[in-house]
Amino acid sequence: MKRIHEIAVLSLLFSVQFQPSNAQDCAGRLAASDLQHCEELFTRKVESGSRTSNLPGGWRLVRTPDPRGGPEAVSVLHTTDTAKSDPSFAGLTFRCGQTGIETLLIVLEVLDRGSNHDVVVKSGSTETRFEAKAIQGGVVLLLPPRATALANGSWQREPELSVQIAGPAPIRGSVPIGGLSSALTVLSQNCPAH
Repeated sequence: MKRIHEIAVLSLLFSVQFQPSNAQDCAGRLAASDLQHCEELFTRKVESGSRTSNLPGGWRLVRTPDPRGGPEAVSVLHTTDTAKSDPSFAGLTFRCGQTGIETLLIVLEVLDRGSNHDVVVKSGSTETRFEAKAIQGGVVLLLPPRATALANGSWQREPELSVQIAGPAPIRGSVPIGGLSSALTVLSQNCPAH
């Protein structure tokens, strides 16, 4: 299951950077018979479109060329701890945005695009509430800039983040974040100039 989450996160990241989410066919709750097909689809899509590099702490640097010829999309991501997470929570990613680094949560359950969701992130003994917006096909939740500020500060002292996304069926999970400081440094160094 961990391999499926890693592949799904990479595939969704690729598909949502520059094109409508083609990964929706493999989002949400899947029958066991569909998992093999989706893993193969995700693997082909990731291998054809993105370059990944492993970073300390289980982070990955992902560089995705823009098929329209613009600057490539660059992000760092970490998949969930599958033993502590709902199957529909896939991971945490930071990407180079137009105005700086953005913090995103990746889910495998399609949410209404443009909808807002209450998110509680717990780091150590501190809980922080955010309003996140579902973007890019509803499989990505964009957190406000305050989340990136915490990632550049207090989150770097913690081994993991616990996440709860409110909704009719809440989505819960945990993401190991050891090595976050170096992952964000590598991301900053690789953000294309706008």
